[in-house]
Amino acid sequence: MNDPHALRIEAAHKTIGDVFCDAYAFSIPPYQRPYAWEKTQVEELLNDLTEAMEPHQQADGFYFLGSVVLVKSHGSPEAKVVDGQQRLTTLTILFSVLRDLTEDMAARLNRERYVKQAANEDLGLREKLRLQLRQQDQPFFEKYVQTRGATAALPAMTGLEGSKARIVENAGIIRSRLAALTEEQRSAFIRFLLTNCYLVVVEVPTDTAARRIFTVLNARGLDLTATDILKADLLERAGQAERALAQRWEECERALDRDGFSDLFMHIRMIFEREKPRSALEAGFPVHVPPFRGDPGAFMDQVLEPYADALALSLDDKRLRNQFGATTAGLIQSLHRLDNKDWLPPLLFCLRRAADGVDVDVPDFVFRLERLAYYLFVIRADVNTRMARYADVLDTLDPATTPRDRSTGLELTQDEAFALFEGMNGLIYLATRVVKPLLLRLEQASTDGSATYDYPTITVEHVYPQNPAEGSEWKAHFPDPSQHARLVHCLGNLVLLAHRKNAAASNYDFAVKKNTYFAHGDTCAFTLTAEVRQLETWDAQRIRERQIEMLGRLAKAWKLTDSFNAWQKVLADVE
Repeated sequence: MNDPHALRIEAAHKTIGDVFCDAYAFSIPPYQRPYAWEKTQVEELLNDLTEAMEPHQQADGFYFLGSVVLVKSHGSPEAKVVDGQQRLTTLTILFSVLRDLTEDMAARLNRERYVKQAANEDLGLREKLRLQLRQQDQPFFEKYVQTRGATAALPAMTGLEGSKARIVENAGIIRSRLAALTEEQRSAFIRFLLTNCYLVVVEVPTDTAARRIFTVLNARGLDLTATDILKADLLERAGQAERALAQRWEECERALDRDGFSDLFMHIRMIFEREKPRSALEAGFPVHVPPFRGDPGAFMDQVLEPYADALALSLDDKRLRNQFGATTAGLIQSLHRLDNKDWLPPLLFCLRRAADGVDVDVPDFVFRLERLAYYLFVIRADVNTRMARYADVLDTLDPATTPRDRSTGLELTQDEAFALFEGMNGLIYLATRVVKPLLLRLEQASTDGSATYDYPTITVEHVYPQNPAEGSEWKAHFPDPSQHARLVHCLGNLVLLAHRKNAAASNYDFAVKKNTYFAHGDTCAFTLTAEVRQLETWDAQRIRERQIEMLGRLAKAWKLTDSFNAWQKVLADVE
């Protein structure tokens, strides 16, 4: 029979003095994120505490600091922190600074006990820090915060990043604020902190229960992510390898940044599931990615790290150029400009196979994937259509997958090619998410494809202005309002600028506009814009000619020239 005490969950409000005592020995488990409180959060805490001490405040001299959730067995002080790391770490910094600012030696030694449990042979207690951060953070935290006198000689911020930078910056802020108080004021402050400030402490008996609490907290909108929950699940099953796997997990996360790392899990799920997700990531990932349910080390070796490497490679233009050439790197750069990332799972699968030594033609695959992605992008295919099509692409890559009904995968039918040309032939400027990526793709098609476009500002400009001034040459060249409506927003009338648009300059006559507004000095950042500068006049006929020329360039770049010629013939017959 199960011990009922082992299953109980306790929750109680406790003063800070009841929490920073021998009843608790806090530790941050490896699956937790690093300490991340920013300057504004620390300053807000200090302001709130100071205001709450004032007798006229509505708080009546009390302050509630929120809740902490702990994995803690009844009767044992050992407490793994599931939620509340940021508060407990900041409070430890606060106590350390108050200790180091204390002038009276006896009082300073007494205040040391809120940071460190004193040894007591009679009670069998050994000296122990009240809070242990994650293994990779603890030595730094102990040296520069928890050690007596450490906050009086904080290191410079130069070269520090992540949790170390946050620890030093916040310790400096707290010390600066508290050093401005008198000894009596600091004594009143620490007395208020210990006796009038409260936490709700939730004690959970097992790691499994903690993970469930973790999931519930996430569902309530707290700052937890699906990957945090998955990490807790994985490490709970890791046994002796927990610390090593936690470090490897975090190295992947650091390499991709937090958002990119979360996206990676969605991409991995798509590679395995090959359908639009119908459940939350933390629930669906273990179901649809079988390796996750198996050996944690094998999951890291065979799934997470290889796909993290593939995603990092897809974002590294220099490495892509070295491995696959400038053209392929440029096409992947072009893919990253799209307003969705649904194309990434097939690309990651391809890059992973190449890294594993499988004979795969990466440049050819990337070429076909980029063409397909732009087709779906230009026709504004919905998410269901996109994901179904990319699932088909994954099926064609993986012969082990059970065959199912699918479309043409990477290839475009003639009807699809026609739809692509129709989409690009319309009022493309009004498709706000489409126009700039498409023009940049056209720019690549107008050069050797190896250029990069890392200008801080890139804007789209009309040659023939949207609102030509009365009496201008524009009005003479385009007297028909219906003609204006058909031509002004089409691809043939658009150029790229490497600077912000100037509303007044937009209405310059063509000769002035092309020689001043379209360039900085005698140079022009973009081939498309430089070509327009070579022209002497700009009228309706010129726009129509340029429109067909631009579409033809894209058709050639995507190896759709035959379809383009057929589409032009159909268009001519209709007209």
